[in-house]
Amino acid sequence: MSKSKKLFEEKVIKYKGARHYLIKMEGEEHFKHHRWDAPAIVPLSRQSEFKKSYFLSGIEYSEADFQEIMREREGLPWYKTSAPKGETYRN
Repeated sequence: MSKSKKLFEEKVIKYKGARHYLIKMEGEEHFKHHRWDAPAIVPLSRQSEFKKSYFLSGIEYSEADFQEIMREREGLPWYKTSAPKGETYRN
């Protein structure tokens, strides 16, 4: 069996007192800040030179704009199924 290609690669690094969440899409050369459910840059201490920042695909958003975008999303996340609990639809 051949291994299927990944559509994206994720990486989490610690740099200058903050945790950075990065993503690289297939065919792109560089990693970008990106995190769907929380800030992409999270300071680990108050002495960090970074502050909490929200990014989607490398584009920075204010906290209010990010919350608005999250409210407007439709449908289920990719990791959830629409089947009711306990139902597997097996024969």
